[in-house]
Amino acid sequence: MGDASVSLNEKPPGGDEDFGNIEGFSGNSSLIELPWKRREGLQPVERDGWGRRNTRMAERMVPEHELRRLKNIALRMQERIKVGAVGVTQSLVDAIHEKWRKDEVVKLKFEGPSSCNMKRTHEILETRTGGLIIWRAGSSVVLYRGMAYKLHCVQSYIKQERDNVNISEYSQDAANVIIQDIGVKDIVKTRESVISDSARYLKDLSEEELMDLSELNHLLDELGPRFKDWSGREPLPVDADLLPTVVHEYKPPFRLLPYGMRHCLRNREMTFVRRLARTMPPHFALGRNRELQGLAMAMVKLWERSAIAKIAIKRGVQNTCNDRMAEELKNLTGGTLVSRNKDYIVFYRGNDFLPPHVMEALKERRKLRDLQQDEEEKARHRASALIDSKARSAKGPLVAGTLAETLAATSRWGSEPSEEDVGKMIRDSALARHASLVRYVGKKLAHAKAKLKKTEKALRKVQEDLEPAELPTDLETLSDEERFLFRKIGLSMKPFLLLGARGIFDGTVENMHLHWKYRELVKIIVKGKNFAQVKHIAISLEAESGGVLVSVDRTPKGYAIIVYRGKNYQRPHALRPKNLLTKRQALARSIELQRHEVILELIQDARMLRFWPLMVLLKLKPSYSLCLHLNLFPIFAGTKASYLRFRGKDQIAEVSTCMIPFLTNMWSYGYAIPGITWRKTMHIL
Repeated sequence: MGDASVSLNEKPPGGDEDFGNIEGFSGNSSLIELPWKRREGLQPVERDGWGRRNTRMAERMVPEHELRRLKNIALRMQERIKVGAVGVTQSLVDAIHEKWRKDEVVKLKFEGPSSCNMKRTHEILETRTGGLIIWRAGSSVVLYRGMAYKLHCVQSYIKQERDNVNISEYSQDAANVIIQDIGVKDIVKTRESVISDSARYLKDLSEEELMDLSELNHLLDELGPRFKDWSGREPLPVDADLLPTVVHEYKPPFRLLPYGMRHCLRNREMTFVRRLARTMPPHFALGRNRELQGLAMAMVKLWERSAIAKIAIKRGVQNTCNDRMAEELKNLTGGTLVSRNKDYIVFYRGNDFLPPHVMEALKERRKLRDLQQDEEEKARHRASALIDSKARSAKGPLVAGTLAETLAATSRWGSEPSEEDVGKMIRDSALARHASLVRYVGKKLAHAKAKLKKTEKALRKVQEDLEPAELPTDLETLSDEERFLFRKIGLSMKPFLLLGARGIFDGTVENMHLHWKYRELVKIIVKGKNFAQVKHIAISLEAESGGVLVSVDRTPKGYAIIVYRGKNYQRPHALRPKNLLTKRQALARSIELQRHEVILELIQDARMLRFWPLMVLLKLKPSYSLCLHLNLFPIFAGTKASYLRFRGKDQIAEVSTCMIPFLTNMWSYGYAIPGITWRKTMHIL
């Protein structure tokens, strides 16, 4: 082939296709070179993504040979400035300018939050220092002072441009008239240099947003000095550390909740305030934990214009605790804490916050009310002094506090109650308390019985799929010698199966068959409460598995059940029997059984509590109506008997007579008698 490409209108001879030819998108005949035949000097196309260089500005402004020389100088430099979490501050800028007096470039290493967004740090560093970043890799940068840094004319020109900065550099043409009417100083006077990113940010704002920004700048200027080391967007927050620590005679603002208003915010309102505070610029920058009266006073002044006060916590300041800051400000201002984290604290002024004119009016009305009450009190005293006393003087001697007065009062108003009357009142009160206790225990007992029925119903539902197998009639028998030998071997076996709270289910029988695959015996450890329960489990295992029960012994680990597989053992096709519960169903049954047992114990204790008034009945010899009210009927009380028997509504109780005086004394002094005492002295028949 002679040419590397063919015109669009020509066809290759012989009908053969040439795959080196590419059809142009424009429709005109154009020659497209292959990738390996590019012309020399062709610059690569810059992409908008990861392929873009981070030092394009320096490459455009500094010649290539000069840029190479500066990079070599930076490569040989050993000294570098470490920048911590504080970021680019005025002290760092001064240190860089001091370094530029000797060297052309400065190496910096950023650590902390500033290294997370190096693009933003790059822009701030170039803007604050006036230099150019000629190399950047990771969190390390090389800052060049500029080609004309030492020229006096350049320095004077830069200073003049800073003083005469025009608002048209960072706003649209449509917003120029509005900004000029407001004044250039409103936006520029708190900033020594114009940040390019802020200029782009202001360009995208509407006229209304620019007006709000200007008003916010005015308000922040009134609150205090600005924090010039702020690395965020405009406007600069107020430096709360420069505000006074203690304000003479400072008091939290007067608050009064209007009628029909809630004291706290609802969940939806709180969510709305939090979302609104996320996009709001911070009003203050704080770096100390205590002595915040000046900041509290500024927040109250801010709340007159804005419902939310947002405080940024300074980065890199030692021992800052947002919890202490929020607590201190809440005590000083009385506001509502909306959100708090390591970066920001947001306060809402509260629904009970009052504007200054309303607060002054209320204070004035309160003063007038107090003055009026004082005048009324003085007039009342003057009137009482003018009224003559109409009381007649006593004809005879005074008898106040004498025996005659006491006797007269006793004859007129009645005598004091005797000891018998006092004792009767005490007994009646005790009986009323006991009757109330019996009614309370009866309600608890009825509630427990309802729970017991519910538990039994759930237990029946769980055990619907359970069909326990019966013991076969032709059970294989073992001789005494074989049983003794199998028991000895089984107890000495190390491998065993642990039967837990689930009890017997299909997985238990499956594990027994898996054990019988390699050995004739299987040892099962059961942590039962008593021997009868363990024996029942052993018989069930024998019936479900088809083996022969050898023995049930008590060991330090629990009860050990030894099961022999049998002489004619054949492994079944299905290791898991279908008539037993699954593992999940067994767990549900175990939970219901535990609940059933606990409820039964509660019912037993409640029935015991119903006999607490017995000692009072024995001491006071109550009437038949009281016994009928308490459902207690004495059926035997011998003079020389060692116990007294009482019959209740559905049960009979026996109380030991030797314990009656002791229990009666405890009850008369109001001591609670534990249930264990009654368990020792009372027996339910």
